[in-house]
Amino acid sequence: MSSSRQLAAILFTDIVGYTALMGNNEQKAFELLRRNREIQKPVIEEFGGRWIKELGDGILASFPAVSNAVYAAIKIQDACSQSNEFELRIGIHLGEVVFENDDVFGDAVNIASRLQALAPPSGIYVSESVHRDLSNKNDIRSEFVGVETLKNVKEPIQVYRVFSAGLEPKEEKVLSLSKASILPDFDYDIHISYRFNDNKYDGWVSEFVEKLNQELGATLKDRLTIFFDKNPEDRRKGYSAPKIRSLIFIPIVSQTYCDTDSPVWKNEFSLFQNEIKTDSIGSNITLPSGNMVSRVIPVRIHEIDTDDIKLLESELSGTMRSIDFIYREEGVNRPLRPIDDEKNANSSRPMYRNQINKLANAIKEIISGIKFSQKGSIAEPSSFHLTARQIVPHVIATSVSPTIKVQVIDRQRPNIYLAWTSGDLKEKREEMAIILQKAGFNVLPTVDCPADDETFKQKTAEELQKCICSLHMLSGEFGRRFESDDEVSFPQHQFMEAKNKISATGSDFNVFVWLSPISESSIKPSQQHFIKYIRNNITRNMMFSNSQGPMQLVDDMRVVMMKQDTKKYDSKDTDIYFIFNQQDEQEARVIVDELSLEFPVETLNILPEGEDSYREMSSQQIPKSKLAVVYFKYAADWALPFIKQIWKQVGGASSPTPMFLVGESDPQSNLARNFKAPRVTSSIVPKETIPMEVKKEYSKLK
Repeated sequence: MSSSRQLAAILFTDIVGYTALMGNNEQKAFELLRRNREIQKPVIEEFGGRWIKELGDGILASFPAVSNAVYAAIKIQDACSQSNEFELRIGIHLGEVVFENDDVFGDAVNIASRLQALAPPSGIYVSESVHRDLSNKNDIRSEFVGVETLKNVKEPIQVYRVFSAGLEPKEEKVLSLSKASILPDFDYDIHISYRFNDNKYDGWVSEFVEKLNQELGATLKDRLTIFFDKNPEDRRKGYSAPKIRSLIFIPIVSQTYCDTDSPVWKNEFSLFQNEIKTDSIGSNITLPSGNMVSRVIPVRIHEIDTDDIKLLESELSGTMRSIDFIYREEGVNRPLRPIDDEKNANSSRPMYRNQINKLANAIKEIISGIKFSQKGSIAEPSSFHLTARQIVPHVIATSVSPTIKVQVIDRQRPNIYLAWTSGDLKEKREEMAIILQKAGFNVLPTVDCPADDETFKQKTAEELQKCICSLHMLSGEFGRRFESDDEVSFPQHQFMEAKNKISATGSDFNVFVWLSPISESSIKPSQQHFIKYIRNNITRNMMFSNSQGPMQLVDDMRVVMMKQDTKKYDSKDTDIYFIFNQQDEQEARVIVDELSLEFPVETLNILPEGEDSYREMSSQQIPKSKLAVVYFKYAADWALPFIKQIWKQVGGASSPTPMFLVGESDPQSNLARNFKAPRVTSSIVPKETIPMEVKKEYSKLK
């Protein structure tokens, strides 16, 4: 028994419809087997292949080189087409196999067989390992089909179709072969527009369309149709034939898409823009929420030039709302792929799975708006009174203790200005917008950041005017700079405009700044100066947060927003504000008496009833104090939730007054009680040393 292990290209063929033919006409079926041998065997031998065996109506062969196997497959299909007697499916895979006694074994055989079964009649399907070796073969064309999980194969396989460069596959290369839209006057629901080279080498667009189709099936009850023409640009359907009419247009915006001389721009993008100006739906759709959106949803797969952004904005009348599939990494500008989700997490890199879901949801919104418009009425957005609990939905875990009662805000659903961010935070801003919407806010602006300086300034002013608060998300990047003044970034301008709103007489506008979790070393010098400026210029109605996540941030915002409709208490300027619970009143009085010998001290004794009002008293008195002290002995279960809540109400990390949580070391259970946060110090010490500890904290203020 002789055996050898080799790297080989395995070719597997199968006659289409042979089983049915065998049942109907056995004699003809056997004749086809003979003709199949006559066609295939000479070709396999011509290209240096090895005829292994027949498996029913299938043939298994091996080749020493990938190109030999593919050329043989193309010639076999040509011969079958000319004879017009039967059709074949062919699969090819390159892998390590074992040859033993005129037979061949290994995973490569199984994969080639599975690829053959997937191929269409007269088609040739190959794996990624085969496709890689064809990159320099100008006389062979290939197109990406999709990623398939094959039976008894551990890893998913990228599947490609190959054919001679001078021939076209038989079936029309459009995803949806029959015209069918949810509206009778339209051919398709979605039109995918792209440059051919963006799909030629790795099949990114084909894979994207496949994933989108799957996601839409899980997102909408309606079965939407997609027009996706795989032909080169000069041979696409609709250029000379009747125009393709669709509800939604998705341009795949690459570094070459915004070329006004290209057939894609002229015959697809511009044509759609002109058509929707006069059709029954119009250019923009009013959503059930009341917001207006364009029927064009740009999908960006590259960072593009500013001039290209301005061109798109001009064409879309300033209503661009793109969804990005960009692999974000220093020095890299390429499309995001599903396989990237499996790589090490990068906080600035979006997940393909999330982006495809966002796109499906955006399409769902537009379809809902179109349906409402066809009915002749738009659903009014629901108006409701916002409570502190409603600001954070039930699915979001907050950091507020469940023992603390929460005051109701008697206010209509508020508008929040969610500032445009640096490019690395674009996806995080989109996610934050979703959280804020679920939390009860109307989020503005609803479109992408304008590229033109003056348009950006105008939009910023207009949208801020509609809002009662703003949220500014910062990272280590400074953000896009003004062309007229490169010392100022777009994020910086928005913050300064919001800060000016606070300064206006009688304004109750709130500004929230969130520095997302990053390492100090990753912050660019210009951004370091900007962050330092913000920290040094915290004013009333302003909060700087280092919250670890967006949900905690929204909770902190809820606490601050609660203060707006509360009763004003008579608070005084003082050195030390000493807060304690009635359970510890006797011990607290002794400590206060000693401190009062050296400092002005205001005290607050928390009684069992009216805890909400005490908390509000504290939040108003603390900013007028140089040091706030929360003391406990037996009331540790009260002290920790209380200081966490108060710390947030007075500004958290940006609190103008430091806080000192101090507890007695007896009982010993107190030793585990502490609260670590910016502007907060915790200490558990013996009773007799507490006055001295308070004095030490006060001395740090000088």
